[in-house]
Amino acid sequence: MHYKYYFKYSVGGKTKLANKPNEDFTFEMTENINSLKVVLTPVNPIKIMEFYVQLDYKFYPTSKFFANGFQSWTDTKEFTIDETVSDLNTIGKSPYGKMYGMKYVGDYTFIHNDRKKGQFHSHGFAYVRNGNTIDLFGSLTDRTGYTLIYADMHNNTMRFSKDLDGITITEPYEILNLFITGGEYDEVFDEYFKEMGVKPLTLNKIKGYTSWYNYYQDISEKIILRDLNSLSSQKEYVNTYQVDDGYEAKVGDWLIVDEKKFPNGMKPIADAIHKQGFKAGIWLAPFGAQKGSVLAKEHKDWLIKDEKGKPVPVGHNWGGFYALDIYNESARNYIKKVFKTVLDEWGFDLVKLDFLYAASVKPMHGKTRGEIAYDSIDLLRECVGDKEILGCGVQQMPCFGKVEYMRIGPDMALWWPHKLLRRNMHREDVSTPNAIHNSIYRRCLNGRAFLCDPDVFLLRRDNIEFTFEQQKTLAKFIKLFGGVLFMSDDISKYNEEQLEVFKDVLSDDDSRVVNVIEENNKVFIDYIQNGKPSVLAFDITTGTVY
Repeated sequence: MHYKYYFKYSVGGKTKLANKPNEDFTFEMTENINSLKVVLTPVNPIKIMEFYVQLDYKFYPTSKFFANGFQSWTDTKEFTIDETVSDLNTIGKSPYGKMYGMKYVGDYTFIHNDRKKGQFHSHGFAYVRNGNTIDLFGSLTDRTGYTLIYADMHNNTMRFSKDLDGITITEPYEILNLFITGGEYDEVFDEYFKEMGVKPLTLNKIKGYTSWYNYYQDISEKIILRDLNSLSSQKEYVNTYQVDDGYEAKVGDWLIVDEKKFPNGMKPIADAIHKQGFKAGIWLAPFGAQKGSVLAKEHKDWLIKDEKGKPVPVGHNWGGFYALDIYNESARNYIKKVFKTVLDEWGFDLVKLDFLYAASVKPMHGKTRGEIAYDSIDLLRECVGDKEILGCGVQQMPCFGKVEYMRIGPDMALWWPHKLLRRNMHREDVSTPNAIHNSIYRRCLNGRAFLCDPDVFLLRRDNIEFTFEQQKTLAKFIKLFGGVLFMSDDISKYNEEQLEVFKDVLSDDDSRVVNVIEENNKVFIDYIQNGKPSVLAFDITTGTVY
């Protein structure tokens, strides 16, 4: 392979361009058919402004480019040469979006997106599909900074770059470390994860209940115990019961339980779950601090700040929220105290950790965004110890081999089509079609990096806009693509047909995906269940079931 280099940097106050080593730096480049590694050694301190390696690559009219999104919720799929990738949209760019820091939910602050047909970018790894074979390009680690892979399908080029914003290089620094291979889908990803030395922490699926997709924040001790009691009749199929958002007074004030909702606190809830023989799970956004929370009001010095010293808003949820600076010692101690209380005193076994992107929204303390993301996951793993993590709203690569379970898509909506209002926010918003796409195209991570959480299946007929035929289709989809199989229903209201679908999703059997074909938003999933070949077919955009 023939690579061209482009390097824009600052040294001694001067901005320079270079495409080969000079008096300011040397490159140690290792190239072969399966790898590309670049280590830069500066003569004097260098600030990298832009760096990429360009490769001529032949795209065909039928080629498809897999673009891995920035974090769990970012839309992720294979793109054709005539498609474009979306961006921060009207609401996200509006004064409202700016006020709430919507740009920090994705990669909008450090990626240039022209929204031209056939031009895409991918985080960490990417592939080109031609027929039944793929060419994979994958970073072996993003600990030094996010690896960015760009494709220009009309001009037949690929670029490999690194987000090194925020650092000055004074010693040898690994800029790129890519693994390159080709072949059939599963064998290629087996090779990739073997080369990284990454293995999942568990292969045990979690199956059961989460409170979010029925009640959202409107939960109470009464609701949680009622639905728990209903689920106890199906112990053969369930092993986990998770309390989601809504028990805390405000996001960030995790140890101040809402006394009106949970007058007896959270330990009796975990005890009740254990009494039924289930693992007890609970939701946290450990790096978040809701505006108006005690945490945000009394500990402003713990928050990530902008250049003017003001806290940085990092999302619109809960009326807006800030993020904790994980390098602030007091903030770190608070995070550790929260986990010690939740896991050791309250007795929960699993934590769903959400909005984790918030810790690394900007480079700081002489570290890149990628380095901060890795450090934040290392901190969480230290805090949780040998109990279990379900990650969510987080960059994927820093979590490889570090969390047991991972949400790999956005929240599923309570309806199918992606509504116009939601599409006008950002790539990370609630969307059933995007959740499906992410589950299909990130299935390469399931059982290799962690077990994937494709989000919930829902079978109730109230407080929902799906048809029952769509619900049955989504339930089968979740079974085929998930290592986390959760629902949010009071199953005491199920009829016989609903209960039959529930049992099918959660039963332990030989179910596996053989092949996936998508054309014009119509998807055909060939699978085998208990030796019987079957096909699941539907329109991803409209929800029409075939």
